[in-house]
Amino acid sequence: MKHLRSTPKDRAFFATYARLGKTIKSSGYFAQVVSALTEVSGIFAAALSVLYPILQELAIYPAAAVAIIGTAVLEIGLRVTIPQAVDAVLYKRWQGLHLAMSIAVFILGFVLLATSGILSYQNSKTVVDAVVVEPERDSLAIQGAQIDYNANQAKAAEAYRSDSTATAQRYQERLAAEQTAYAGKIGAAKRELSNVYNRERRTGQSFATAKDGARQKIANLEAEEATAIAGIKAEEGEALAALLAEHKAALAEIKTTYQEATASLEGEFQEAKGERAATVDGYGGGLAYFTVICLFIFLSAVILERIHAKGSGIEETVELAQHDISPPALTEAWSALTERLQVNLRQRITAFAEKTPPPPLPPSPAELYDPTALANVEVRLQLEREQDEPVIQVRPKRRQIGFLRADPERDLNSTRKKQDHETETPPDALPEGADPETLAKLNTGQLKQRLKMYKKRLGRHTQKKLKAERAGDAPSDRTLNAIQNNEQWVQLYQHLLNERLK
Repeated sequence: MKHLRSTPKDRAFFATYARLGKTIKSSGYFAQVVSALTEVSGIFAAALSVLYPILQELAIYPAAAVAIIGTAVLEIGLRVTIPQAVDAVLYKRWQGLHLAMSIAVFILGFVLLATSGILSYQNSKTVVDAVVVEPERDSLAIQGAQIDYNANQAKAAEAYRSDSTATAQRYQERLAAEQTAYAGKIGAAKRELSNVYNRERRTGQSFATAKDGARQKIANLEAEEATAIAGIKAEEGEALAALLAEHKAALAEIKTTYQEATASLEGEFQEAKGERAATVDGYGGGLAYFTVICLFIFLSAVILERIHAKGSGIEETVELAQHDISPPALTEAWSALTERLQVNLRQRITAFAEKTPPPPLPPSPAELYDPTALANVEVRLQLEREQDEPVIQVRPKRRQIGFLRADPERDLNSTRKKQDHETETPPDALPEGADPETLAKLNTGQLKQRLKMYKKRLGRHTQKKLKAERAGDAPSDRTLNAIQNNEQWVQLYQHLLNERLK
């Protein structure tokens, strides 16, 4: 379908605003492009937020398809409905069905225009947010600060471990020296006590005062040893506590240094993030108002273009082609496919029906008889035999019962037909419509097929004749003529087959 525009009737009016009309038309397309860019981003973001929980990473593809289709519906709909609405006003289409169409076009155009404006205005910040680069944390600096923090902690732990080990070893040596010194003193005091006991045994006297003094000396030395050991351990504990306090202070200093470094990096990141948010807000708001201006430009372009066309006397006509009114190509393809299937299926059914033999003639009723009335004759035959040889008895053969035809004339006709078939003679005259040249061109297979076809027809018309006779009616002349004609064809093809097979 082609949309044709006639030449302008008022050339002066057309020439006056031709340049303006061309320029404003291009501006209208540009305004639609800007509006479409802001719309597609918003539709894409909304569709992605809905589909992502379901499709995960694959949601981007259906979301993009939805955004493109939705934007195309809005913009193409505006490009079609707004000019129609303007023409409805210019040409005063307010009568009859034009009124209904004009109202529908106005409503649809208003809905599309409002939707486009709202989406463009609200999604302007989305577009700017997608364009402006997102600030990133200085990962290298943060990683370096973390490495320094871990290294300083390791150094402090190693220093504390070495210092505490050396301090403990030093005090262990002092403790061992003190224990050795007091062990000698206590040993000397114990020998003095032993000497007192030995002297008592030699002299037989009692030295209780000397023994008490020796025992007291031993107790005093043990007390002094315990006091010295306790003092050394107390000093060791104080030294280790001092080392632990120094270690904790070093760790706190290292942690403070690390926190100050990371806080500085985080402050720089937040500052960059705030600057980006301010940029998005500023440019996003400006783009929002710009999209509204673009919609206004689009409306102005459409209105001025339609006024210019009407003032110039340009008429629009539609040229139809056969494809515009014919069914869709897919519909015709489906119809052709179903017709082909129907034809092939029905051909197979017809071929199967042609190969089906005609139904047989009804059998003659069986003869009824009384078994009690049959003669029961016994014949005894005695041959010349020697003495003591057995006697041979022969019973007479009974008449075969059953499977007899009630109509002897039909049996006679069947026998005659069989004899005629075996000794068939060529027909006296060709059937009506037989062409000798055509018959001579047929091969053996075609002759057998036609003979089978005419036998089926002969059987079918014979059944009609028998049915009429059973009902007490005379067969119609058409049936009798058909039987005679088919018998001639059967005789003819049988004769031709016999000639071929000789």
